[in-house]
This record gives sequence, C-alpha cells and structure tokens, in this order.
Amino acid sequence: MKSHLSEHILPANPRFHLHRPDGLFMPISFFLVTERMRGEIEQERELILQGLAPALRVKQEKLFARYDLKGSARAFEDMLRLFDVPGH
Repeated sequence: MKSHLSEHILPANPRFHLHRPDGLFMPISFFLVTERMRGEIEQERELILQGLAPALRVKQEKLFARYDLKGSARAFEDMLRLFDVPGH
C-alpha cells in the first residue's frame, strides 16, 4: 500500500497566487485587503507551503514575506474609518 504522507499536494487553482515556472508561487499584489480576504490568502499560503518540498519552502516563505497582508488589511480598515463607514 502506498503512503501519501510524503507526497506534496499543491492547490490546483490558487485564487491569490500565480504559479511560476521555477515551482514557486508569486503573490498577487492587492493594495487593499479585507479581513476575510486576508484570512483566505493566509490559508492559501499555508496550503502552498505544506505542498512544497522543503528545499522550495524556504524560498517561498521569503517571497511571501515581501507582501504585507496585515498592512493591506490595515489600509482598508483605515479607509473605511476615514469615510466613516459604519461597523468598522
């Protein structure tokens, strides 16, 4: 019986990242990100990291670190407060 523990399974159709020829995933840059969207992007990033071989995982983490999701979500919340949008 084959063990699937050593297999690396990547998302088939990532919503927030583009698959590069070198095997890494380039984050799509969003200026503003809602909290819900930030959570979805973080989940997708975690799936990508879990699916990569250890040698690529370190490079991928560095690539992800260049894109500040929390800053984008904070900018969105700041804009809502600026325009006095209720509930935020």
